Amino acid sequence: MPVIESARATHTTLEVASLSNSLKFYRDVLGLRTHQVLDKAGHLLAANGHYAAFIELPRRSPQPFLNFYTRPVRDAGAVDLAHRKIAAVRDEHGMREITAPGREDPAKFGVGTYGFYLEDADANWWRIEENDGPFGPMEIPADAEPGNSIVPAGPISYVMLECRKLDATLRFYQHFLGLDAERRGPDYFMSRGNGGVNVIVVEVGDRLLEQTVMNHHGITLWTDQAVIDKLHAAAEQEREKFGIRKVMKATHQHGSYSFYLEDLDTNWWEIEVWEDLMNPWDRAVRERELREAGHKTVYRY
Repeated sequence: MPVIESARATHTTLEVASLSNSLKFYRDVLGLRTHQVLDKAGHLLAANGHYAAFIELPRRSPQPFLNFYTRPVRDAGAVDLAHRKIAAVRDEHGMREITAPGREDPAKFGVGTYGFYLEDADANWWRIEENDGPFGPMEIPADAEPGNSIVPAGPISYVMLECRKLDATLRFYQHFLGLDAERRGPDYFMSRGNGGVNVIVVEVGDRLLEQTVMNHHGITLWTDQAVIDKLHAAAEQEREKFGIRKVMKATHQHGSYSFYLEDLDTNWWEIEVWEDLMNPWDRAVRERELREAGHKTVYRY
């Protein structure tokens, strides 16, 4: 049995230079719902329920190309249309690079779709591709918000992560995190996050770029705080077995009781239980509604 059972990969995080600029970019260009929860913290939400927190930081860690997020659109024609429109507003949003549309070689990391990549103002990478990715077609709601974005509103179909040695990292996913992960090629494996965030993990060896805790992935359990404490103790006990580099103490923050750990590839994971079993996006919405109704609330991030 894995160390963590009955958990789901629920969220991701991003580092940004300007919260206001990122709120606009994610909403108006990438077609994601956004809201601001603190002076320097915001959330984005895709149509499939993938949410990410983004934090404004004066100094951000460098992000590799193989940490990209994917936004699918209906077909190749929609890819080309999005490319033309995004290129026209490149300077307005400070995008660093936009590649030409083309078809990926699936032998590299399992992606064979027609699409293009862009590097945003914060050096985070995104792929816009036809809706036939390695995890299969995703539902793209016809009436999803926002309605006037360049990339039509829809899901984040998968994200990418780097690893040093594929077999060791696959073992960590399966036997520590308890995620459904399967090797699909000589240099990559895929995980559906137990019904949550889809991830492709690619072996890059010593080219791996180290990550910080501000760029982490969430593993959520629908349980109580005592289970998080037990898992914290198990993580400390199993550090050598799974190559875990660091385990931080369990704390209450942003509506979760959780602890962070740094895995063998320097990727960070938040092992958490949500307060009232409600995710941070929904909790922030509830806080706003209560404030508008005259109640005093405090959002903890």
